Amino acid sequence: MANPNWGEMVTATLAHRRKKTADAISKNNILMHEMRRRGRQKTIGGGRTISTPIMVGVENANFQWYVGREALNIAGQEVLTSAEIPWKQYACGVSISGLEMLMNDGEEQVIDMMAARVQHAEKTIVNQMHQSAHGDGTGAGGKEFGGLKLMVGETPGATYGGINSGVSVWWDNQRSILGAAPLTSNIYASMLELYLRTSRGTDKPNLIVSDNSYYATFSGGLQAQQRFMDKNLASAGFQNIMFEMVPVVADGGMGGFAEAGAMRFLNLDTIEIIMHKKRNNVVLGGPRRPLTEDSDTVVIAGMGNWICNNRMLNAVLTH
Repeated sequence: MANPNWGEMVTATLAHRRKKTADAISKNNILMHEMRRRGRQKTIGGGRTISTPIMVGVENANFQWYVGREALNIAGQEVLTSAEIPWKQYACGVSISGLEMLMNDGEEQVIDMMAARVQHAEKTIVNQMHQSAHGDGTGAGGKEFGGLKLMVGETPGATYGGINSGVSVWWDNQRSILGAAPLTSNIYASMLELYLRTSRGTDKPNLIVSDNSYYATFSGGLQAQQRFMDKNLASAGFQNIMFEMVPVVADGGMGGFAEAGAMRFLNLDTIEIIMHKKRNNVVLGGPRRPLTEDSDTVVIAGMGNWICNNRMLNAVLTH
């Protein structure tokens, strides 16, 4: 049987597996999983940057109490601005040499090899996306997505989205820096203080992502009968313990990338993962054959970034 055209087969199969690839990225990453479950994973068209509208300050200065014909405040108010987040790109090539194509002569053998190569590429993308979700956007020489360490940072007055939170203090996230590592006797009180500070009516944290040490300390400080789980996260395979109706998830285990010595209180209604609609884990054209090499390669690519439109409703607890 003649050797099938591996490049065409893998291109067609990868295009068909596009949704499965996106699913694979979500299933093993608590942040991506929750973005998808809550409808916070979006695709958009082009633009120089990813722009998200945000409300300036706390209140409109035109509000007043008045009596009868008293003059009303109608001055123009700058109540909206926008944060601009740069596009970031990634790619993962799936390649096979001419020797491997000949050694696996026949459609069935090629399909088996292709499936293994694709699964390995998907796992690589999963791990890299997971790492970037916890990062600050400086990885790979600043080419990596900017994640939680950038959006919910430990340093006050940092610039995010082109806005200096040292000047525009309403744009900074909340933080509590403890003098020492928390103990089982005081971690609940420290968490409660920060939780209340980031709550505003129905706006409140709905996911707490922790490293292993903070999670273990929190768990150890609870009585046995106080341990409750969020059933949605538990059914998806994510171990968690409820805190004030908010699931606390440890994301620092094997292959985890949660920052050591930190616990982040996230309002996921303010956070999104944005992907370009034409670069959402797609195959970049057909197979690529180098002029001086006997091989075929196809490339899976993506383009997007994380965004946050209200940093003040998010917080980090560190020591």
